[in-house]
Amino acid sequence: MKKIKFSLFVWFIIFLFSTSYIYSQPSAIPKFSKKAKLLFPNSDFEHGNLDNWRAFGKAFLNQPTYGDNVLARESPKCALPQGSWWVGSYENYQGLPGQKAGDAQKNDAVGELISQTFTITTPYIGFLISGGSKKTTAVRLIVNGAVVRETSGQNNPLLAREFWDVKEFLNQPAIISIIDNDKGAWGCINADDFRGYSVPDNMLLFPNSDFEMGNLEHWKAEGSAFERQPTLGDNPSARESGKHSNHQGKYWIGTYELYQGKPGEEPGMVRKDVAFGSLRSEPFKIRGYAIRFLLGGGKVSGLEVRLYVNGKVVRSSKNTENREDMQFVVWNVAEFKGENAEIEIIDDTMDAWGHINVDDFRYVRLLDDL
Repeated sequence: MKKIKFSLFVWFIIFLFSTSYIYSQPSAIPKFSKKAKLLFPNSDFEHGNLDNWRAFGKAFLNQPTYGDNVLARESPKCALPQGSWWVGSYENYQGLPGQKAGDAQKNDAVGELISQTFTITTPYIGFLISGGSKKTTAVRLIVNGAVVRETSGQNNPLLAREFWDVKEFLNQPAIISIIDNDKGAWGCINADDFRGYSVPDNMLLFPNSDFEMGNLEHWKAEGSAFERQPTLGDNPSARESGKHSNHQGKYWIGTYELYQGKPGEEPGMVRKDVAFGSLRSEPFKIRGYAIRFLLGGGKVSGLEVRLYVNGKVVRSSKNTENREDMQFVVWNVAEFKGENAEIEIIDDTMDAWGHINVDDFRYVRLLDDL
């Protein structure tokens, strides 16, 4: 019976999805994770109220919100919450009489939502987050009165699974703080399903899809653009104060860059826009709802990231402006579940701004999160 329900769920998603966003009816989303335990009662908001949470200000007065209000309001965009209830400071729908699915209070309120105190008993804490990318909209872990972990959204409504390594805080009391101190564009925060994990889900597409091995293992380069890649650290900042790459971890791909931390190299060293080539991943099987990655560099023709499924290009992305700081891109890939896929990064130009920056290919949510 469970297999039948899961198959129906997948085909329902395949029928409804667009090429840019994932969405699903709230009733199709699971009400619990099989892999992890709640941090405390109602850390997933499934009580339908704020039991064991305390709200300050106005941003979280009408929370939690019920169902996928983003979908109801802006289909095919969606939040894809876990279960029926989640926190969204932009939202204003709890399923009460007189309310309409998709109702919103917008970015007009600020506030903070603080959890009860709980003891950290697992080496990892996992949760869902989306919304604004500034530090003024964030989820924080507070231990002994100090903020020890902090994560913001990606200027996207789709809730993504994130993990904190909290081994150093085992058996210590802690609280979760969800803040919205921003009334500007993307001045909202979405959060859901806080749980303790013994082992975090592997969200990478394949080993080294985030380039953190510091080499191109599991990738194959052609041409000269990707020689001496990946690059180490924030090289645009080393070159020019105020510029940043917005990379994740230590290593990333930047075809303008020429620094790997080796003897004789200097942070900020560049190749400039004098090479072209491609970088293609090893084949991998798709096992997630969506793929997220960082993209920056030039907007000129010849710079692109592609997803191949069974040898055909099914998704591709280009920059829409010239900028070194990478921004998140999300591809809906649920319809390709279990299919063989490859990523290709292309730099086929030597024009001004003829370089591409990419990093951190990973799944937003895993299909086996069910």
